[in-house]
Amino acid sequence: MASQVECFLAEARTFMASYNRSRMEAGYENLTDMVLEASKTGEKLTEKLRRLSLEVLLDHMKYERYQSDLVRIHGIEIRYLDGILEITAPVLAPHRKGSYTDYLYKPLQIAFRQWCMKRKEGHLEIPRFDRCTVCFLHLYDRELPLGRVRDHDNLEEKHVLDVVSNFFLESDGGLHADTYHITRLAEQDATRIFVMETEKFPGWADGFR
Repeated sequence: MASQVECFLAEARTFMASYNRSRMEAGYENLTDMVLEASKTGEKLTEKLRRLSLEVLLDHMKYERYQSDLVRIHGIEIRYLDGILEITAPVLAPHRKGSYTDYLYKPLQIAFRQWCMKRKEGHLEIPRFDRCTVCFLHLYDRELPLGRVRDHDNLEEKHVLDVVSNFFLESDGGLHADTYHITRLAEQDATRIFVMETEKFPGWADGFR
């Protein structure tokens, strides 16, 4: 499986070189096909390796360090300031029809658990929202084609909202949580999630108009 990923990426590099020379959209489509194949295969490989690490590691402390490393590798950051919880992940939310959303869901789950544990140990508030708005800010690398920007209704919201709800919301049902999506161009791809009480939302949203 690792060898397959290597082959897909080698082909992707060839298509990238071709696209950089010609800037033809067809070349970019070939590139994305190879990248998607490499990514899907890589996700399967990652899941197998994660499961293997759980099966073979006898040292609980080593496994805890592994989970901390997983959060750092994915670059997930969490902060809570002025009643607003902000989560940043340097990846785009997956397509809602995608079959491999664990690459974001599982690291988020680990990051939230570790963050809450540290807050508890430091006697700091762990936010819990009853009536809130969850805002997804989708950032796309401005140097890449605009055709990769997806409609908001094609983005995977449920898996991410589920894990946010498990740690920070009373419920993600319609009477407790509203969702809002914003797309912007930026220096690099990222997904930022903001959770706030509903009355804070209008003032916060004004900053993006």
